[in-house]
Amino acid sequence: WGGGRDHAPRAVQPQGGTDAMAKVKTISQKGTVRQWAPEQSQVAGGEMRFANQATMESVTDVTMRVTRTDWVRDFQYPAPRQFTFSEVVTAEAGYVAGIDSSGRTKQSQESNPPAHTMSGLRLAASQRELVRTSPLLALEMAQNPDRVSAAPDVTVAGVTYRAAAYRVGTQTLTVMFDPSTGLPARVRSLDYDNIWGDVTYDVALSDWQVVEGVRVATTRKYELNGRMVMETKISETRINATIPADRLQIPAAYLTGAPKPATE
Repeated sequence: WGGGRDHAPRAVQPQGGTDAMAKVKTISQKGTVRQWAPEQSQVAGGEMRFANQATMESVTDVTMRVTRTDWVRDFQYPAPRQFTFSEVVTAEAGYVAGIDSSGRTKQSQESNPPAHTMSGLRLAASQRELVRTSPLLALEMAQNPDRVSAAPDVTVAGVTYRAAAYRVGTQTLTVMFDPSTGLPARVRSLDYDNIWGDVTYDVALSDWQVVEGVRVATTRKYELNGRMVMETKISETRINATIPADRLQIPAAYLTGAPKPATE
């Protein structure tokens, strides 16, 4: 293996190759998500409380760089409640249809039906997470070598990974590659937690399945400083299914004045 820019092109091959991955124009996925609250244990450093479980359906138009995710999220802590809502994330704006929080914004409360634009911080975080978990991440890195730089090897749980740094807007992801398969194994960002301070935030990718000639990770485990705080299980992936255009549109009234992605 050479410098950091060599890792992503090498990862494209075991995922199906450049030709197969470049033919992907839309991605549709269904799955379930479980989340835990790391700072809500009974004792300091104790077992985390289970916070919520959710079902999700997402559709992505790769060319337009737009993703819609429909959520049904059932909270069990701190009190049982359910939120049903949809998120639309574009390169320029983010939009939420439905009620996604008990702390609703003024715009959400005044809209009928309830809806609101995303804040710049939420939009930037959503964009980053979509890149982090994209089945096409290795191809995107290979096609944008100017945004890729070398990174030192990273050892996690006794496994040493070759790594490369990838700039996403003003943020940087450290992409680690499986030493045996060459596939992306972990994608890390350096974040800040109000309790722990500086933390590592990883998604660990596993349970790869081939869909239309492209290998897709169907399990995503999110780790905050090495502790799993969220797990996503993808039950269905479809490649190049038709997506009705209106599913990906943000209503014009919400685009006007919508916050841009935060840059700091």
